[in-house]
Amino acid sequence: MAKQTRADDFLEFPEDDPRSATALARLEGYRPPQEVLTEAAIKAALRPADLRRLNRDGACALIVEIPGPAWAADVEIMVRDLAKFAHCFTRTGLSKTTDNPAVGNDKTSACLAFGERVLGISQAPELYLPSALLASADIRIKLNHPTNRMVARAIREATGRPPRKLPGNVSDGLDIGEISAAIRRGSTPGECVRRLVAASASKAGGQRDTGMPEAPLLSELKGYGKAHVWATALVHDLDEWRAGRLNWSEISRNCCFDSAPGLGKTSLVRSIARSAKLPLVATSVSGWFTGSNGHLDGVMKEATRVIALAAAQAPSILFLDELDALPNRATLSDHGRDWWTPIVNGILLALDSTTSGPTSRIIVIGATNHGDKLDPALVRPGRLHPVIRIFPPDAEGLAGILRQHLAEDLPDADLMGVARLGVGMSGAETVAWVADARRAARAAGRPMRMADLVERIAPSDAFTEHELHVFARHEAAHACAVEVLGAGQVREVSIGTQGSAAGMTRAKLTQGMMLTRRELDDQVVVALAGRAQDALTGSANTGAGGEHGSDLATATRLLATAHTSYGLGTRLTFVSTSANAMDMLQRSPGLQATVERDLQRLFAIAQDFVRAHRAPVQAIAELLLADRVVSGDQVRAIIARCAASQGEANAGGSHDR
Repeated sequence: MAKQTRADDFLEFPEDDPRSATALARLEGYRPPQEVLTEAAIKAALRPADLRRLNRDGACALIVEIPGPAWAADVEIMVRDLAKFAHCFTRTGLSKTTDNPAVGNDKTSACLAFGERVLGISQAPELYLPSALLASADIRIKLNHPTNRMVARAIREATGRPPRKLPGNVSDGLDIGEISAAIRRGSTPGECVRRLVAASASKAGGQRDTGMPEAPLLSELKGYGKAHVWATALVHDLDEWRAGRLNWSEISRNCCFDSAPGLGKTSLVRSIARSAKLPLVATSVSGWFTGSNGHLDGVMKEATRVIALAAAQAPSILFLDELDALPNRATLSDHGRDWWTPIVNGILLALDSTTSGPTSRIIVIGATNHGDKLDPALVRPGRLHPVIRIFPPDAEGLAGILRQHLAEDLPDADLMGVARLGVGMSGAETVAWVADARRAARAAGRPMRMADLVERIAPSDAFTEHELHVFARHEAAHACAVEVLGAGQVREVSIGTQGSAAGMTRAKLTQGMMLTRRELDDQVVVALAGRAQDALTGSANTGAGGEHGSDLATATRLLATAHTSYGLGTRLTFVSTSANAMDMLQRSPGLQATVERDLQRLFAIAQDFVRAHRAPVQAIAELLLADRVVSGDQVRAIIARCAASQGEANAGGSHDR
């Protein structure tokens, strides 16, 4: 049996059917939310003088900048009702062939020359509208995202009653179609508001990235230094703006994060978006080339697509990763500059047209591993400025990162000691340590232990047991000498860590222009104390020398400077600057002999020192073998405890010269 043909099968538009709910509502005077919001936005943007200019006879060029592509059709309909236009360019970037400034200029010029009106509509006029129309515009208006007052008017039109209360900026992040879909005839005002809030929340910064855990709040992040300070200030200012206490123009809202790979730039941006409750549009600049045909038109289309996506969800965050894929034009060859300049200029123009001005609601954050290679025009004030350098986290930052990613593992552990083992490493490496430690614990069929984590950071098989004992005693002697001789203050001592292959004593030594010869000699004794300990235990080795920063090099440089630059030797003659003292030493056999006598004398004093302080050196070494890292406070506590138990006060540092 043949299917019966129904009238509905021929009706393309439901409002054309006099039986439809849409048509009946229209007959009753109902206007859909999209129409109400569009009309309100146009009325708010047009000044009385603009209306008078449009209604006068004669040529007139009008440009309407819209919040996003979804506005285009309704805006064209309403603006055409205001005046008769000979031609309208409505361009949103959908057409590769027509939506660019080189197309339509002849038509624009001809219409205006004959005294007719021309209309241009776009979310990015400089990118899509004819250049002749831009240059000759008599009126240019920019439609803003709907305010709460406009949304309330649309709700009243739909439900017959205004909403009692609207949350601040209730439609943030939604385009006009999404707002209109939430405002429904037959609903209550409260139901419309709840749908708006739910739709806005679904697009806000709490979204999850595929394959990634939910981003932590900024308050939970550690190890980002100045970048964290900037991000926290941004979130605070956004809260102030939402509360009406700060203008958008007063917010420092653009920047570029620069760091070595693996230091968490992307993670930081996700945390900013979540903390600020804003939608995040993330893109890779290098992906604009690989994801398009690689030519100017394809790259620009992809760039403007993501910028328009951010604009449609404004207020929003636009994240431009791998920003150094756009080269510094000043460093290019003439041929390379000819190819790249239109692309760089086009992207700068796209950013400016979408993110600048009093009505912009987009925050732009860039990221790069090569901040020194960025085009200066890209990071000047007003664009992606300032450029904030992110450094590897310190021990406190690493401890915070460990705590965050350990979650419920090792809940009561003091992580500062294990964090010191990894100083100099990145946050990404820290996350990998935790994952590897969990894997080891699972393989052993037990909960994670601190030893699992320590083994990932400082593998025990990297050195022999004998080597670790030598390293521990050597560094313990340095640390003990620093404190007992009063040559400075120990910050931490480590052996066999990621940051120092053998060992390292980090200390703030007495510096400045007022060092006495006694104080300088104490610093030489500190430098030689490790070698003296090696010799005392019969393990003198190559570890004290070999490099410019070695113990022997440090001691030699101090003494050479004393004789050639500071007048602290046998002569007052100024022979060289301190920076050139080592060069002078290499050329002067006499100076070499003098420095060698001082080295032998002070090395003997260093040997006497380590013999007299066996107890604290041994105690510090044992703690190093157990924990791999010992803090300055722990070193001082051990020295004080040993001094008290022996009834001695070794803090004076007295020894014969």
